Amino acid sequence: MSWQAYVDTSLLSSGQIDAGAIFSVAGDAVWAASPDFRVTLEEVKTIVGAFSDSSSVQTNGFHVDGDKYMYVHHDDRSVMGRRHDYAVIIWVKTKQALIVGRTPPGSHPQAAEKVVEALADYLISLGY
Repeated sequence: MSWQAYVDTSLLSSGQIDAGAIFSVAGDAVWAASPDFRVTLEEVKTIVGAFSDSSSVQTNGFHVDGDKYMYVHHDDRSVMGRRHDYAVIIWVKTKQALIVGRTPPGSHPQAAEKVVEALADYLISLGY
């Protein structure tokens, strides 16, 4: 399956995610993205850095597709943020990929988080 197919079928078709993308885990390449979801590599690198030192995103939040998100939580594998209109952004890291999913405003973040985590688990099972 192509990287774009993972975004389209695993993320967007779930109904929990309205925009998503997959990047290299280093944050230096876009592997696939939903239409009109323009996450810059600078924005991705901020998230990559948050996995090792989250102090900056905890204090200042972070941007995705030009929108500012406030830091909600992170662990070794994921970073979550929330926008003022209650849209949620979820970043999940695998060995080789960084997956991002954005929810529509007012959606249930736990359901969306499960969708992104499930794709990450699948990619990890394939060695990615």
